[in-house]
Amino acid sequence: MKKITILVVAILVSMTIQAQTTFDLSWAIGVNGPAASLTIEQGDTVRWTWDDPAPHTVTNIAGQSVETFDSGTLTGSGQTFEYTFTVVGANDYRCDIHPATMFGTITVEEVLSVDDKFAINIDWFPNPVQDRLNITSLYELEGYSVYDVGGKKLMQGTDKGNVLELNMSSLPSGIYFVGLVSGDMETTLRIVKQ
Repeated sequence: MKKITILVVAILVSMTIQAQTTFDLSWAIGVNGPAASLTIEQGDTVRWTWDDPAPHTVTNIAGQSVETFDSGTLTGSGQTFEYTFTVVGANDYRCDIHPATMFGTITVEEVLSVDDKFAINIDWFPNPVQDRLNITSLYELEGYSVYDVGGKKLMQGTDKGNVLELNMSSLPSGIYFVGLVSGDMETTLRIVKQ
């Protein structure tokens, strides 16, 4: 019985280690809100990369963060700071030099499925949409499909990148589902067309 328990624990530990991910965030004056916020799981790492020549910090906000981290002041494009998050909860942070224009939140959740992690890190707007639907993802998107409520495929594409813009102007008003794919990960968005 002990051998089986040890094997199960070893498999679970192995699965947890393999699921850890490093997320990259661009860090420059004006990067804030959704562009600087992620939902990750315990053990994931966030790497901030300076995208302008100005001096910046990545510093948790005391009293608004479950973990403590501080890059110190780094100056110059290409500088990086990494931090591995281990505690479940929200971590508000900012640049101490430019706090009004550089801030975000790293939310750490218990272990998520790969598809859940993919879905949580997709933003889309506007919803409802009239003409163009904008979709951004931390993961490279490899394809999309648009379906009506009856399941009929109306549009599809294999555009690659972290940003998609779908022209939905020709579709009548109603509810649509946008399926997104990145590698083996899939998720579906519910969109209202005006």
